[in-house]
Amino acid sequence: MAQSRVLIINTFIDNLSKEKLLQKVYEKIEDQRKNVFIVTANPEIVMTAHKSESYSASLSKADFIIPDGFGVMLASKILKRPLEEKIVGYELLHTFLDHASSHGKSVYFFGSQKGIADLAAKNALSLYPHLIIAGLKDGYSGQGDDTAKEIAETRPDFLFIGLGVPLQENWAAKYKHLFSSTVMMGVGGSFDVLSGHVKRAPRLWLKYNLEWFYRLLSQPTRIKRMIQLPIFMLTVFKQKKTDPARLPKHKRIT
Repeated sequence: MAQSRVLIINTFIDNLSKEKLLQKVYEKIEDQRKNVFIVTANPEIVMTAHKSESYSASLSKADFIIPDGFGVMLASKILKRPLEEKIVGYELLHTFLDHASSHGKSVYFFGSQKGIADLAAKNALSLYPHLIIAGLKDGYSGQGDDTAKEIAETRPDFLFIGLGVPLQENWAAKYKHLFSSTVMMGVGGSFDVLSGHVKRAPRLWLKYNLEWFYRLLSQPTRIKRMIQLPIFMLTVFKQKKTDPARLPKHKRIT
């Protein structure tokens, strides 16, 4: 029987299919009394949690931490605890937008540079015509209590947070109590792609798990972030040699 969660370095990753994830998420929000905090975990997120106890504590408040990317999937195989399915954050964003459009749900775009969230919302509306936009706010016009209360007052069904790692997960963990039945998900640079400001890797690159390399070629400034990848893999091999059953400093709150 597959494990329900897989420990990679010091982060528990949920081991479930995309279909099962969606089922659980939609059940929770239809309850109207439960919010859902989703983390799309890639090597950068796992390594940031490894280095930062406060960030690890934020992740412990997530309802779901899903494997976003080839690196995390490969790590699970190295540890001989293979995860069931890669759930790409950008694709999950579109799945939620489609669901919101077809079910009369509202969405809020929060983060990125000025104007990017607006363009992302416009493009989302062109793809999903019945989408209800609860609000828009860039990441430079405030991230504190007032902003959180302002967003919460719109009562969005889905809140997409594009503040980057670790800000977006720290923000969601801090303010999730303000949202009664909202799906909250950090989306990193997804607004840049959805807005058309940044191009996503072609399908062939995606097929062979080379999106990270395509992004590095198109955005050389990402080199500092990409250095995390070999460090991540070395840390995974180190975990394999030690006790794989050890617990992280913060257990997941479920």
